[in-house]
Amino acid sequence: MATLSYKAIEEKLKNLAETATADNLGYKLLSAFGMTDTSVERVRDGKGNLDKDGGILVKKKLAYRPVETGHAPSDGDETRHATSDGDETQHATSDGDETQHATSLQGLLQTMKTDARIAKAEPGIIAVSDGVSILAYDPWENESYAAPVSSIYHDYNFFYPISGEGRRNKTILENDADVRAAEKMAKLYDEIRRHNDITTPDDVHNLNIFLTRVLFCYFAEDTGIFDTESVFTDSIRQYTKDDGSDLSMYLDEIFRVMNLNLRIGIPANISQFPYVNGGLFAKHIPIPQLGWKARQILLDCGSQNWAKINPDIFGSMIQAVVTPENRGNLGMHYTSVPNIMKLIQPLFLDDLHADFYDAHGNEKKLNALLVRIGKIKLFDPACGSGNFLIIAYKELRKLEMLIWERIREITGQAVLPYVSTQLTQFYGIELDDFAHETALLALWLTEHQMNNAFQEKFTVQVKALPLRPSGNIVQGNACRVDWNTVCPHTEDEEVYVMGNPPYLGARLQSEEQKADMTFCMSGIIGINNLDYIACWFYKGAKFIKDAKSKFAFVSTNSICQGEQVSLLWTHIFKYNLEIAFAYTSFKWTNNAKGNAGVTVIIVGVQNSQKNAKTLYHGDLPEKSDTINAYLTAGSNVIVSSKTKSISNLPTLSFGNMANDGGTLLLEAYERNEIIEAYPTANQFIKYFLGSQEFIREEEKFCLWITAENKELAYSIPQVKARIDKCEKIRLESKREATAKLAAVPYQFGEVRHQNSDSIIIPAVSSERREYIPMGFLNSDTIISNSAFAIYDAQLWLFGILTSKMHMAWVKTVGGRLKSDYRYSAQLCYNTFPFPKISDNKRQALEEAALEVRYARAEHVGDTLAQMYDPDKMPDDLREAHHVLDVLVDSCYREKPFENDEERLEVLFRLYEKMVK
Repeated sequence: MATLSYKAIEEKLKNLAETATADNLGYKLLSAFGMTDTSVERVRDGKGNLDKDGGILVKKKLAYRPVETGHAPSDGDETRHATSDGDETQHATSDGDETQHATSLQGLLQTMKTDARIAKAEPGIIAVSDGVSILAYDPWENESYAAPVSSIYHDYNFFYPISGEGRRNKTILENDADVRAAEKMAKLYDEIRRHNDITTPDDVHNLNIFLTRVLFCYFAEDTGIFDTESVFTDSIRQYTKDDGSDLSMYLDEIFRVMNLNLRIGIPANISQFPYVNGGLFAKHIPIPQLGWKARQILLDCGSQNWAKINPDIFGSMIQAVVTPENRGNLGMHYTSVPNIMKLIQPLFLDDLHADFYDAHGNEKKLNALLVRIGKIKLFDPACGSGNFLIIAYKELRKLEMLIWERIREITGQAVLPYVSTQLTQFYGIELDDFAHETALLALWLTEHQMNNAFQEKFTVQVKALPLRPSGNIVQGNACRVDWNTVCPHTEDEEVYVMGNPPYLGARLQSEEQKADMTFCMSGIIGINNLDYIACWFYKGAKFIKDAKSKFAFVSTNSICQGEQVSLLWTHIFKYNLEIAFAYTSFKWTNNAKGNAGVTVIIVGVQNSQKNAKTLYHGDLPEKSDTINAYLTAGSNVIVSSKTKSISNLPTLSFGNMANDGGTLLLEAYERNEIIEAYPTANQFIKYFLGSQEFIREEEKFCLWITAENKELAYSIPQVKARIDKCEKIRLESKREATAKLAAVPYQFGEVRHQNSDSIIIPAVSSERREYIPMGFLNSDTIISNSAFAIYDAQLWLFGILTSKMHMAWVKTVGGRLKSDYRYSAQLCYNTFPFPKISDNKRQALEEAALEVRYARAEHVGDTLAQMYDPDKMPDDLREAHHVLDVLVDSCYREKPFENDEERLEVLFRLYEKMVK
């Protein structure tokens, strides 16, 4: 099945009411959840359909049977509901009676649920329908569903197991209370969307506020914020009707009273809820229509122990509630604490702890540190649901408690401690409305948790209510908002900017995001080739310049590779800034099982100082005076494109471009047919290799015709037909340059080939390989423009280019295509610094390079892709490369290199010397 986006699935489901019949609904559901049209037709024809009685049974996906049209429940009413344990209970339709037809639907569904043949097929969903109404059952979750077909699109999540990637695949966190609670909130969200027209931005915003208020009430009743345990859940059970008809009105009254400090004439069942304030209940919003099922979900939610919820984890998962396509793995939607600590520790926390230990025996210094902590500002301009701010808040509160404990030890007195860290010190920008609301709530919840820890340690109670002002989190576009208006600061204020902004490569940005970049980085040349995250680095640089501030962001490593380095970092360093610390590439994972993560870096930037900088390789720190923009220790040099080799190496050029619509290219059988009929054609048919053909050893050929042999070429009918077709294609081109090429239709559009030996360098190669597989070719092979070529090539140069030294340079200064190495003449080859060497050394390089070629030749039948697979590389080839590597390394210094980091230090020093 193809993987479809939530919106694509929703659009397909919206059309069901108009196009669905009892007979075709099952096929439409399979199509909506990713099955291709061809596969659907195969099921319709009986192939892959295990149901031979007129229904549908597709293994692991769907069991469906049609029923003759009858009475359908009206929108908003349900024929049957599932209780919390999955058993079905009768519930009246709008006219109060169960129709005979509804009973037949239910009877058929019950029969299918107990059918051994269906059970063996393990379908994600079992369903019956008359084309107007549908009853369904999820055997994995033991949950039932009933609604009009027109409402299915509201309940995307229930039917998602039809895709074959159902809820059964979700991972469970170490603390799975967060997952269970988020799942129940997802059900509430779906139920509200199903019975309410939530379309306008105001509707969505009001729903987001409603959900955050409900979340607060659950947390408050389980953590002592409310005086009475379970007061919110119990009051819903006690004071609202079973059918939920008065539930919306009751919640409206509760939310109103929690914004009132003065209570006069308010019934006891309402006034039992305290004054909350803090802005959470300040705005009156319309409460969505809620019914029987919503009431049951609210009661189920109340059965959870919300005291165990972690705000830093739960915030991100609740955000996933409103993006149903992400619900398959709710445990995946949070950033783990260890990863956040990687950023905030070197950014500010290590420094604060160092000051704490320096002041360990000095009460005056400890008090000064408390004052300092109370003045720090923390700012996340892409805060999501607040994870970084929450962890930063927790760590500052923990440090406070350590300081107060130490003061008590020093003085020998039970000094009455106070809380220095306030939520008003925390600032954020978030584009998504619900994430913005969740971040505010999560900060409140975190404050309460830390206040409880503070009270437990020092027996000093911090009153929970009324809530104090929350963090300064604003909703907006961080690329367009003036950060100084969100987090105003003077030059002397200590401000730390941090976060994990959106990455989005240059070719993956929407038109709106491209416009954001133009707005944010106006006047900077080449922004179309920058990742979206460059906006945060650029604005961060302007925000902290000339101030007592730093910033650090998680990013993809592409902003520290290839042309993006010169495009971005030149403008950052011009503000007299430097990289204070950095983590080289690592997997940004969380605690959820099976999460492969994404490869990222962390880069921290500060105003230039003389202190040592720290470069982390994994968890191993390396101290250095300077970290450059390529995240290597050494001089702060930026490699810029060069039009010719700074080491006076032979010219590297693109291969030859046909620009022929494929007419001058031949498969092996086409070449054989022509030569068999016209043997003289052999003189203008040559091997044709691009990157893929070379690495995979695929046999391709091309017509390589010159002015000297074109008459012979035109005399061969098959060849003339191809030339004529090429002429026609070029004439019809809208590009003037291509149309001009119609004058020489027998030739390639761009000809660079020389009658000499050549080195072929693939333009793109897998990141898994230790070496880019390069080759030494004779003059009978034409290199295509998907690879690079060096003509009149020498073996010693082949040896240099296929070494670890050159690969270290390519990995660092070259660009990437996705994660694969993307070779470049101007950035990788022309900038590569290679020292002058003796004739003897050149001779040794040739001999070592020849051994690499001999080792390859020993493995007949293996492709270069197989030989350079790091898990399968033959021992003799690996040894030949090792000998060559040692020899190339010795061209730079006598002492062997321990790793690529050492190689790069030498390479950057030599580059800087050569370009000066």
